[in-house]
Amino acid sequence: MGIFSFLSGSRPKRQSASALPDTTSAKSDAEALLDALMPFAKQMLQQYHEFFPFGGQMAPDGKITNDGAYSGEEHPPSQALIEILRRAHHQSAHEHKLRACATIYDIRTIPPNRTEQQDAIAAAIDHVSGYSVVVIFPYTFDSQKKLQVEAPFVVKGSQNIFPQPSQTTL
Repeated sequence: MGIFSFLSGSRPKRQSASALPDTTSAKSDAEALLDALMPFAKQMLQQYHEFFPFGGQMAPDGKITNDGAYSGEEHPPSQALIEILRRAHHQSAHEHKLRACATIYDIRTIPPNRTEQQDAIAAAIDHVSGYSVVVIFPYTFDSQKKLQVEAPFVVKGSQNIFPQPSQTTL
């Protein structure tokens, strides 16, 4: 069962399906990106208890590549690296070189049904269809310092990587 399977559920059919993004392929592309990128985040957390933001992109043919960012500093702030990655993804999207992209970074968040902040891996995923989410994987380390990644939750993404279709009036 994929990470996004719980999102699909059963929904009533709409009259104008052509105006809706193809979320089936968007979700499967997002899952493929996560499957390719999450092992590195988990490996870095297990070994170093931290990681610098990184990303990945899916070309129109489905090929996935990993992205890193460098700001010129030895210990750059995470936000600077996230911005470098997002700008690069935005540029590639506008050149029609991407089908989907993801930026992976470490955050502090309050998961649903909790009252305290905890560490989490955030995966900001954008798809050419307009599908945009941030998948958040809360995590802890057990008494043996082994990484324990919890079930993810999803929030709406920013939708600012891919060009939005222009609205035409008749």
